[in-house]
Amino acid sequence: MAFSDANYSSDPDDRKSTGGYCIYLGSNLVSWCSKKQRDVSRSSTEAKYRQLAYTTTTLS
Repeated sequence: MAFSDANYSSDPDDRKSTGGYCIYLGSNLVSWCSKKQRDVSRSSTEAKYRQLAYTTTTLS
C-alpha cells in the first residue's frame, strides 16, 4: 500500500512544490521520502499528479 501527497508552490523563491510518499508492507512502514519536486507545476492538481507518477515508478 502506498500514499503520496504534494504541497503546491511551497517555496515562494522558486515556486517548486514539495512532495512525498509512504510505502507500507502490511502494517509496517518500509519506505518514505519527502523532497522538492524538480519542475514547477502550474496547479495543485498537476503537483499531485507529478508526485503520484513518481511514487508509482518507485513501486515498480
